Amino acid sequence: MKTYVLIYEGFVQFEVVLSNYFMKTKGEIVTVGLNNKEVTSWEGFRTLPHITLEEVDIKDVDLLILPGGDPQHLINDKKLMEVIDKLNSQGKTIGAICAAPLSLAKAGVLKGRKYTTTLPIVEFKDFNESEFVDENVVVDGNIITAKASGYVDFALELGKIMNIYENEADLQETIKYFKYFNVRENVIS
Repeated sequence: MKTYVLIYEGFVQFEVVLSNYFMKTKGEIVTVGLNNKEVTSWEGFRTLPHITLEEVDIKDVDLLILPGGDPQHLINDKKLMEVIDKLNSQGKTIGAICAAPLSLAKAGVLKGRKYTTTLPIVEFKDFNESEFVDENVVVDGNIITAKASGYVDFALELGKIMNIYENEADLQETIKYFKYFNVRENVIS
């Protein structure tokens, strides 16, 4: 399984770290930049993308994750809109958190779909207010959206959709550990 993660100047890394951690257990993580230049996350981590959007081969993408950050860096990027549209038309899974659902709305893939976002939707004409759901995470088909505060639920839902859990017991143990910080008594650190 290949998970592609968009990185751009000011992307909010914490929102997608757990998702990447989960996806890495079943495959490869590929960071994708708007160009091939190093970017700095909101938290201050400098990251060099593996590839650029121009180099993305749609058939290799199993999951695309879009972290939040300043949406102005993304909403006018035609190549990103094209990649999102192609992935969606092929039913590939796309996850967007915090401000990133605005890119999905701009690409037209939220039409007729339930979604959530941290952004104040009334300030952005691309969002359909009637489809907004005030939840931490919303799954509608192959599209998963989340508020920034829902980053754990976002990662868990992506894991379910991408079938990374061995069974229900594995999922429940993952939820207990990562969502409720309930560690097994016999674990030695």
